[in-house]
Amino acid sequence: MISVSLAQYHPVESIDDNLSWIERIMERARREDRDIICFSHDFLGPNFDDGTALRALREQARRHELEALTGRIALAADKIAQSVLIAPDGTVIDWIPDGEVKTVETILGPTMVLSEQQAYSAEADVQAGSLRPKAMIMQANAISLLELEAIKELAVDRSFNQAHLVICASDVGPCADEVCLGTSLAVFQGEILVEADIAATELISFSVDMSKFLDYDELRDPVLVPELLRQKYADGH
Repeated sequence: MISVSLAQYHPVESIDDNLSWIERIMERARREDRDIICFSHDFLGPNFDDGTALRALREQARRHELEALTGRIALAADKIAQSVLIAPDGTVIDWIPDGEVKTVETILGPTMVLSEQQAYSAEADVQAGSLRPKAMIMQANAISLLELEAIKELAVDRSFNQAHLVICASDVGPCADEVCLGTSLAVFQGEILVEADIAATELISFSVDMSKFLDYDELRDPVLVPELLRQKYADGH
């Protein structure tokens, strides 16, 4: 069994304040003997630095002996990653360039990390078909209960057709001019393993046996992205 934690909280303007919150989250995940922790797309807030935050996260991962899969973060002053995979010893295993789609080899197996815009695009079907991930992470936020239900529907569909395990990692609270509802959840072959309260700032944890289902081609069918989600980026924004 692999023990997984999802961090759901409200990122603020200050990177240092977010790092302090992440430190407390990682400490709790370590106490619960988790193997990997996954973060939302904007887990460090709207600002970027020169790579200092990544160095701090690497030290946190080492101190708490956790594998960590981040959201957007600066590798250097002029280099942004969409996601970075950090080993329990603090080394960087792999990273995804901002705006690209690829898999990284997490403890869960080949893992596909999608930003919200990527997750709601038909291109995700093409990429999933070629990359054949075991796990898929959608870093998506909801601003209404209807949108939350559509995200859940998409996650369940993808867990049958594109990856054994589908994880949603989200922010909660004020974001831009809206209020984000917590959508953090995990679906394994159609079964919702865990689901966060929509208003909670918390660590959501679950365990999963990734060897439970065999990898067969019938799992790799296209999915229908709900119209509500497709329209969110229909104008290109």
